[in-house]
Amino acid sequence: MEIFNISLPAIVSQILAFLILIWALRKFLFGPIGTVLEARQNEVQSTLDRIAADRQAMEQARTEYEQRIASVEAEAREKIQAAIKEAQGIKDEIVGAARTEADRLIARSRDEIQREKTTALAELRTEVVDLAIAAATKVLGRAVDDRMHRDLIKDFVNQVGTS
Repeated sequence: MEIFNISLPAIVSQILAFLILIWALRKFLFGPIGTVLEARQNEVQSTLDRIAADRQAMEQARTEYEQRIASVEAEAREKIQAAIKEAQGIKDEIVGAARTEADRLIARSRDEIQREKTTALAELRTEVVDLAIAAATKVLGRAVDDRMHRDLIKDFVNQVGTS
């Protein structure tokens, strides 16, 4: 090995020094760095796991919130429908009461009109009878007695009533 000017003890000593250097680097440099790197990797993984758990909890809370909103909306719709039905019932009741009252007023008005008509006819008949008696007294020139008076009135009323 003299050709290249290489000495065997120098190569062995360099290989031995290199191996000692690798052992020292591994023991004092790569060991603590590996531990720090592993701790850091564990910390990052722990953070990622917490983030995933938080995300899942957030999704679950959002789902529950949406379900609550849907149930509140459904309940509100039901209450609105119930209120509409109740209002419709009240409207129908009020309209029915108003119709009943209107029918009652119409019937009462018709009865009152019929009474007024009957009263007016009775007054008219009395007036006609009085005029007939006055005319008969003048025509006959004497007073009409009660029996004759009744007969005349009866005949006159029958004639007027049938006309």
